Amino acid sequence: MGNAVLLDLTHKKPSDLIDDEDLEGAEERAGLTAREGEIVIIHTGWAGPSHNHPGLSVNGAEYLEFKRVAMVGIDTSNLDHSDSEDLPAHQILLGKEILVVENLCNLERLKQERFRMIALPLNVRAEVSLVRAIAMVDDSG
Repeated sequence: MGNAVLLDLTHKKPSDLIDDEDLEGAEERAGLTAREGEIVIIHTGWAGPSHNHPGLSVNGAEYLEFKRVAMVGIDTSNLDHSDSEDLPAHQILLGKEILVVENLCNLERLKQERFRMIALPLNVRAEVSLVRAIAMVDDSG
């Protein structure tokens, strides 16, 4: 559970890499910056099964590692580029204990870039788990 930022990268085309400049640009367009300990949610618009979805590049993962975020979520089936075999973005982030959540859905329904997020994993002893991801938004305005 933590504070989250939504980065809109829906302009990315099939098989594009999401690099540090893309992430910085998305932050600028939203008028925010991801802070240490926050959760970064990458909205590509490619939710669901796809074999040519955009994916996080090595320098994109290093950018998020440098920012010391707590978790990175994405709406694609894999954080890494669809052609990646060695999963470098996973290795960089998980190597620094930055959690990864994939296959997020309904990101287009979020109407604010900052919100609270809860990711509830199954109560099992495992390296990976399904989660129930919940965005808690301020709907008072």
